[in-house]
Amino acid sequence: MKDNIIIIAVVLLAGWLAATRVAFFRIDLTEEKRYSISKAAKGQLEAMKEPLTLRLYLTGKLDANMARLKSEVTDLVTEMNMVSAERIEIEEIDPSEATDDEERMANYRQLEERGIRGLSVSDRSRSGQVTESVIFPWAELCSSSDTMAICLMNPGAQATGEMSVNTAVGDVEFQIIDAVRVLNHASLKKIAFIEGHGELPEPLTFDISDALSRYFQVDRGVMGKDPTVLDPYSAIIIAKPKEPFSESDKFIIDQYIMHGGSVLWLIDGVMISDSMLSTGGMTPLMANDVNLGDQLFKYGVRVTPTVVEDMQCSYMPVNMAGHGEKPRFEPIPWTFSPLLQLSPLHPITKTLTDVKVDYASGIEIVGDTVGVTKEVLMVTSNASHVTGAPGEIDVMQAMKVEPEDYFIHSYVPIGVALEGRFSSIYTHRMPPEGITAQVVEKSEPTRMVVVADGDLLRNDVQRTQQGMMYLPVGFDRVTQQQHGNRDFVVNAMLYLTDDEGIMQLRRRQMPLRMLNRVSVEQRYMTIAAKNVLLPIAVLALMGFVFIFFYRRRYAR
Repeated sequence: MKDNIIIIAVVLLAGWLAATRVAFFRIDLTEEKRYSISKAAKGQLEAMKEPLTLRLYLTGKLDANMARLKSEVTDLVTEMNMVSAERIEIEEIDPSEATDDEERMANYRQLEERGIRGLSVSDRSRSGQVTESVIFPWAELCSSSDTMAICLMNPGAQATGEMSVNTAVGDVEFQIIDAVRVLNHASLKKIAFIEGHGELPEPLTFDISDALSRYFQVDRGVMGKDPTVLDPYSAIIIAKPKEPFSESDKFIIDQYIMHGGSVLWLIDGVMISDSMLSTGGMTPLMANDVNLGDQLFKYGVRVTPTVVEDMQCSYMPVNMAGHGEKPRFEPIPWTFSPLLQLSPLHPITKTLTDVKVDYASGIEIVGDTVGVTKEVLMVTSNASHVTGAPGEIDVMQAMKVEPEDYFIHSYVPIGVALEGRFSSIYTHRMPPEGITAQVVEKSEPTRMVVVADGDLLRNDVQRTQQGMMYLPVGFDRVTQQQHGNRDFVVNAMLYLTDDEGIMQLRRRQMPLRMLNRVSVEQRYMTIAAKNVLLPIAVLALMGFVFIFFYRRRYAR
């Protein structure tokens, strides 16, 4: 009787521990720790103030790769619920489930209006039959007052490829935790676009400001003479200045960095005339001196007075009609608009599609900056050309070059991330006239990103009958392709303001250990037979051995 009571008590205790999640214990022995929730993610989950619902649209008829991605999402949410203060419930929604095609298309349109775009996926069976379907690798994380869309797979990726899906799997934790972070925070960090030096005006930064408003309070303004004017801001953006910075402005920015502030620099190394290029096909190429060269040099980089061309580029419509003929525009490769290759390792650029720039310059890593880590984010291809200023750009000459003799440069850096403790340009110098402040000569640990093109975040403005329409940043009107400019800028600002380490989740690498497809196809029947028959044979052998020894023992 006493033994029975002890057994019942142990069972009840185990049940209570399981219900309270105290008994949950597991050791992750994988090299990349793919089954472990990071410390930064746990902090966000423990700060949840209310239950959340994850509407998962990746459901229905899925191929093996998409089914794996869905399984990773559901498993990850299950793990998150083990440490979160409130639960995240999963609600599966199949947009393709409908009584007829009209209802199905209506479902698709509703999602498209919310920015949730479907992917057309082709699947080939072993018999060679190809079937196509539309899937939505998206989810929405919903609180009682807000909803955050989560893109589970980059729209530019190949949905049927194991590598693309594997990359998406490695990014799932960041995507979900990023949405949790936004829903958790009642107040937003502040960032600012600096004005007063001919920077891009508000209409040309409307789309990127809208994208950043998901995470930040976005302000604009000039600095004036107050050395503390930038203190309330977690990061600032200097976008395509055309006029020189005064010493007082440089001092304010420098001391802002010394106190731990972060900066996204988008600086043109050269100036051109768009109007002269469009009307006459030629434009002079002049250095763009905005009085920031010495300051950036001190921090460890130099924007060169050059313009970079690349064989990997976007297109530009050119009038190919002769004199007196009706205009006939045809798209031609425009080498002055390179499509940049991105670092697959840095959290800013990992999983992004290519970034489009216009008349970009090169960046040189310079100086003896001890304690500063420098990582190249964006480069041109292995077929590039660099033209120094002063010079000129001639459309007709650009169309006549011999590629093998002209594009002789390779992998020219266009964007660089800097992290560490920077030295002030005003070390052993007095503050500029009119500013009363003590010079801080060494910065707190901080970050900055330098891009040698100011047009990277510029959106086009198109006039329509309904009024002005702002096109997305990075949208190519000729090819109708969306490049990764918008995501790059958003990720850069998240990286610069990341005090919680969440962006480091994007550094996670998930090695893809693939089977040899040719070998599997050739030995399909052998492998299938072994996997089916061998376990049965082992069980039969174990049964035979058991019966043999059982009879031998009790034969007497």
